[in-house]
Amino acid sequence: MTFPATLPGQLLDTFLSSGASSPRLTWYGVGGERTELSGRVLANWVTKAANLLVEEADAEPGTKVVLDLPVHWRALVWALGAWTTGAQLVLPGAEDVEDDVAVVVTTHPDQAPGAGAADLVLAVALPALAMRWDGADLPSGVVDAAAELMTYGDRLGYVSEPEDDDLALTSDELEATFGELASWSAGSGELGEQEVEDNDDVTEIRVLVSPTSMEKLLEQALAVWQARGSLVLAEPGTPADALERIAEEERVELRW
Repeated sequence: MTFPATLPGQLLDTFLSSGASSPRLTWYGVGGERTELSGRVLANWVTKAANLLVEEADAEPGTKVVLDLPVHWRALVWALGAWTTGAQLVLPGAEDVEDDVAVVVTTHPDQAPGAGAADLVLAVALPALAMRWDGADLPSGVVDAAAELMTYGDRLGYVSEPEDDDLALTSDELEATFGELASWSAGSGELGEQEVEDNDDVTEIRVLVSPTSMEKLLEQALAVWQARGSLVLAEPGTPADALERIAEEERVELRW
């Protein structure tokens, strides 16, 4: 399978080619939910999301996708899916969040920023085993992302390759292009450039994070995956003693 030459595309290629059966993303919810995705499974989820965005919204470089989700493993799937198409990820709070929005990915479709003007609104159910939207009746025109996602293939269809200077991420404090994603995230936490360069084998580094913002989640996830590592993500609000237990059980090397 051929992925874009961007950092997100390179990560997907790594997920499938280096320790594909090893964990790349492990989620702990405050209610005790644990979800583990291998590199192969994570790449499949992301590919399905990218295919959906292309088919339903003609996603390409310049397409604005609002990511209105909490810190959660599904947010990473949709972020990587959007980036795989070359689209610009916009976080709520960004100055132009309401301007020219094509897609909104949200957990509250009745009041999501940009939803009124978007061509496509995707309602995301968060529980690990959710196969369909589990909330109140969806507003007219809103797509049940959980149900719809499963109808798309695991092989990536045609996507447009973004240029290095195409915007990849916009928030209230940041604008990053596809060419800047690697440098923006590489220095996050304690994963220095030497570790990123030298860890060329299967997944070795396991990092536990519990960020309180979507921007920090994306930064940390890209940093860990650039280092061919495995991300252990604990939901914000997880008590300190629970984080200690998770770190011990998951045998993490670093905590951010």
